[in-house]
Amino acid sequence: MSLKIVRAGFLFFFFALICIGGDLLLVPVVLLGLNKFKFMQNLCRDLVRVSWGFFIKVTKICGYLDYKFELSKLNGGSNLVIANHPSLLDVVFLVSKFKRINCIVKGELGKNIFLFAAIRACNYIPNTNNEEFLQKSVDVLKSGENLLIFPEGTRTKEEIIFHKAAAYMGIKGASNVVCVGINMAPRSLRKNEPWYKTPDEKIKYVFKELKKFEVSEFLKDRPSPVRARALHEEISKIYKEEFSERTS
Repeated sequence: MSLKIVRAGFLFFFFALICIGGDLLLVPVVLLGLNKFKFMQNLCRDLVRVSWGFFIKVTKICGYLDYKFELSKLNGGSNLVIANHPSLLDVVFLVSKFKRINCIVKGELGKNIFLFAAIRACNYIPNTNNEEFLQKSVDVLKSGENLLIFPEGTRTKEEIIFHKAAAYMGIKGASNVVCVGINMAPRSLRKNEPWYKTPDEKIKYVFKELKKFEVSEFLKDRPSPVRARALHEEISKIYKEEFSERTS
């Protein structure tokens, strides 16, 4: 067994331990319904952010990966942060970067033994692909929370293709839409790829702010459906240009 597989196995095991430790603290919060209180929700999000940030630092110390953030702070609330989704760790990076950000997660993760407590205690939003999910996301933005979404819905395969829901949320509820580009080389931790299939060289991530849209000024005289469609097209164009340049 090679050293790189041992290292990857250790890091996955370490992340599982962090999640189990979080479960011990967060399950009582969920069972007692304490997550309905804002201060407790924020406390849980702080715990997740710090623990996931610690995990990322350990992966760097172990030489598994390196990373660089070229992101500005989120000013105020009601920011919708969107990003492409090249790897398994994207959400870990961004939740640890943006303080107390809400997050849209896959619905099935609510049954994951390692993550269910964090998702429920932090009141993250499960993606159920229906109108209730969209309305809840809009309401969260209108209430002043920042929200993270990966509009591809799943990890990037060959081409970045966003669903239109993110643009709809942005027009209906956000003050700003922040487009984050995630570039990693070499590609790893992809969908349906075994954890032990890890590259020989160090994985390098770059998180870059590509564009920020001030929603109130974006085609402000047009109807909401037209604005949402145009915003979706603009966002898709930005990512296409950014990543076609990097791969050409």
